[in-house]
Parts: sequence; structure tokens; C-alpha cells
Amino acid sequence: MVRRCTSCQEEAKNPAKVPLQQSPSPTRVWQRVHIDFVGPLQGVHYLVVVDAFSKWPEMIDMSTISATKTVKALKSLFARYGLPQTIVSDNGTQFTSEQFKEMCNKGGIVHIKTAPYHPQSNGQAERFVDALKRGVPDNAQPDSE
Repeated sequence: MVRRCTSCQEEAKNPAKVPLQQSPSPTRVWQRVHIDFVGPLQGVHYLVVVDAFSKWPEMIDMSTISATKTVKALKSLFARYGLPQTIVSDNGTQFTSEQFKEMCNKGGIVHIKTAPYHPQSNGQAERFVDALKRGVPDNAQPDSE
């Protein structure tokens, strides 16, 4: 019915078609990482970081998803693995903040922001987030010991 309704089609959200740009495949571990937030899952938000070369995911339990906490969590991760050459993220306020820009500038990190309303542009992180959401039921309770 909606497909045949002209006024429904005119009012429907129609995100802009943005051509995907193919990123060159990374040639080494930690060259390009994809980041995103997931949650709340069982009441907790997580920062997801996926290495584009190895597909290795890291999940960081976040008490708050502010720019300050995001930068702090990433700096801790970078202290373990080194600085990535490139970070790919959506346009979340944590990733477009001055603090995040400063962290990238100081580290010589290229920050690629995906097209708005086009999560496929950040496929590495989005695929992991989707798999995680499918694996954790909404009503699951955290283990209590």
C-alpha cells in the first residue's frame, strides 16, 4: 500500500545516495582500525575497535560514552598496540570532538568519518556490532557471582 501511495513516498525518509569509496586494503596489522559504540547491552555501553587487517576486535567497557572517556580508552589501547595509521568512525559527537581531533593530530592519525546515515561505510565495526547484538539477548542478565 505504501509503495503505491504518492504522498507516503514523498514523506518517506530517503537518505542521500553517497557512492562508497573503496579503501585500499591494509597491508599490516593495526594500519587501519574501525571504531563504533554498541549498547547498552545488559545496561553497558562498549567501544568497539576492529583491526581491518586481522579483523581482531577489541571491546572496551565504557561507564560513559563522552569524548573525554573515549579518548582515554583509545590512548590506553594505543599504549598496548601502537598508534594506527588510520581510524574510521561514524560522525558521533565523541569522534567529531576537539579532543578526538587533537588526539589524532598529535598521533599523526588520519581520521576518516563515514557518510551520515550510511553505516555500511564503517563495515568492519558495524559487522562486529551486528554479530554482537544478535548474540546477546535483550533480556539477558549479567552473571552475578
